[in-house]
Amino acid sequence: MTLSSRLTSKCQVTVPKEIRKALRLSPGNLVHFAIEGGKAVLRPAPESHAKALKGLGKDSWRSLGGADRFLRRERDSWA
Repeated sequence: MTLSSRLTSKCQVTVPKEIRKALRLSPGNLVHFAIEGGKAVLRPAPESHAKALKGLGKDSWRSLGGADRFLRRERDSWA
């Protein structure tokens, strides 16, 4: 999908409705801009960095038998 929007005198741009809808953007949302391959890319920013990282190490804990089991063994080794 390619749409156009003109820069204002303050170099602001309106994100077309179709793009806002596709990216689920609302007024007040933070967006990230990047230059990739000589093109400008607009991405919605994650709600929070913590939410973006949630579950990232889930598989690591599984390989250790689960976080609870790992912590129990570690604590038992201190006694």
